[in-house]
Amino acid sequence: MSQRILPLEIQLVSLAVLLAFLGWVLWLIRSQRLHLRESLIWLVTTVAAIVVTAYPQLLALAARLLGVQVPANALFGAGLLYLAVNVLSVTIAASGDSARVRRLAQECALLRAELEELRRATGQTRPRAPDRPR
Repeated sequence: MSQRILPLEIQLVSLAVLLAFLGWVLWLIRSQRLHLRESLIWLVTTVAAIVVTAYPQLLALAARLLGVQVPANALFGAGLLYLAVNVLSVTIAASGDSARVRRLAQECALLRAELEELRRATGQTRPRAPDRPR
C-alpha cells in the first residue's frame, strides 16, 4: 500500500477552508464589493490550490519535475509564488487607480479654474444654487 502524501483529516480541512474562501470571493463578486477583473487571480489561484489539495500526487509530480527533493518544499515555494502573484496583482490595480485619481484631480482643478474665469468675466460674485429637478 502506498503512503499518503497528506493525511486525510488535513486534506479534508484544507479543502473545506479553500472552498469556503472560494465561496466568499464569489459572494464578494456577486454583491459587487469586488470587481471580477481584480478577483480573477484569486479565483484561478484558489481553484489551483483546491486541485492540488484534492490530488496531492500532482504536488509530488511537480516537485519531481522541478527537481525539488521534498514535496513539502515545493508546496512552500508554491505558497510563496501564490502570495507574490496576488500581491503583484493588487499593486498593479492600485497603481492604475492612483494614476486615474491624479488625472481626475487635475481635470477638476482645470475645470474649477475655468469656472472661476467665467464668473469673473460675467461679473458673478458667488455661485448660483443649482436648479432642482422636479
